[in-house]
Amino acid sequence: MKLPDGPATAPAYAASGEVTSEEVARLATALGIPGAPRLAGETWLAGEAADGSGPLLTVSSKAPGTWNFARHQGNGNGTGDDCVRGKDTCGPATLPQDGADGGAGGASAGKPVSEEAAKAAARPVLAAAGLDGAALDARLVQGSVRVVKADPVFGKLPTQGWSTTVSVAGDGSVVGGSGELKAPVRAAEQPVVGAVEALARLNARSSGREGTGPGPSGCATSVPLDPDTAVASTDTPPCNPDPRPMKPPRTETVKGASLGLVPGTVNGERGLVPAWIFEVAGRDGAPGHAVTEPAAAQAPPQTSPGGKDGRTVPGFSYAEADRKLTVNFWGSPCSTYALEARESAESVLVKITDTPNQPGQACIMLAQEMSATATLQQPLGSRKVLDATTGKPLPRQ
Repeated sequence: MKLPDGPATAPAYAASGEVTSEEVARLATALGIPGAPRLAGETWLAGEAADGSGPLLTVSSKAPGTWNFARHQGNGNGTGDDCVRGKDTCGPATLPQDGADGGAGGASAGKPVSEEAAKAAARPVLAAAGLDGAALDARLVQGSVRVVKADPVFGKLPTQGWSTTVSVAGDGSVVGGSGELKAPVRAAEQPVVGAVEALARLNARSSGREGTGPGPSGCATSVPLDPDTAVASTDTPPCNPDPRPMKPPRTETVKGASLGLVPGTVNGERGLVPAWIFEVAGRDGAPGHAVTEPAAAQAPPQTSPGGKDGRTVPGFSYAEADRKLTVNFWGSPCSTYALEARESAESVLVKITDTPNQPGQACIMLAQEMSATATLQQPLGSRKVLDATTGKPLPRQ
């Protein structure tokens, strides 16, 4: 499958300005909250009775105006989630007993409304938030509540990670929501790379070649993709705090890519930056999903003498005989690896350096168990072998 080249440049979008009381009041009215908004510090507030039982809308006064809405239990209609303030979880709403009416319209609070009914209930709120006409997804159901999600489009570029959500209860009332009230403004154009290079960058980072593989805990921080195969964004390899061998990630099919926008830093503030959005097919009939990679062009990495670029991968075990120290690790057939051992009286610090054979080129997603060997000045003895990437001791093979 051929991935698109894309344009030479694409715009970023920056959060700018202050949220006005009129903007908050418009959203509050759509949510059925009476009264004028009030400013408390840097947060706009609307609603909530003195006892804390009523609906509450909070909006940050600084762009992009992050807002949250909750219609707490005790609103008189017996619908929505049983969300107790200060608690982490919400249980299902109390269902009517003995055939009692389940709220407005007689709908049972225990059964979510249809997707179309949820979208209809959410549209006035989305319009007040500046998202009138946005494409909606209402497939998510949480107990008796159906969640409507809207991803805005700026300058014909779709977004990921900038969603507005509206939660609709079983009686059709809006019981929760969150999003950004003030749309970001177009900023400077940025040079961008094509989808192929973005994919290669994601592959490289996923394998640890850019220093963002497993962190100090030994847990993977990103996943790789390939034009023909990809790892699902939710399928990160298992956490490996002890370090031990991790199985290569499973692969899935990439069906396409489009240029869009994802949250990032613009002019030192929160905003949206160009990114490639890769469409990944689900496995065994499961729904597909999207995986993103920033598209901004980057300067080539600085290399050190000898051609090494300083990227490292973690080991998972070692063996030692006759002062020959061998460290085992997961590597790529598209790279060359070298082992450096720094000795001290109590330990040996090992670092596996990864040098791509063809920098900047896409590589197949194929993790292989590999090993590299270095000669010690003194027998290892009782000294520990420490991995420079994770900072933790390696187990003997």
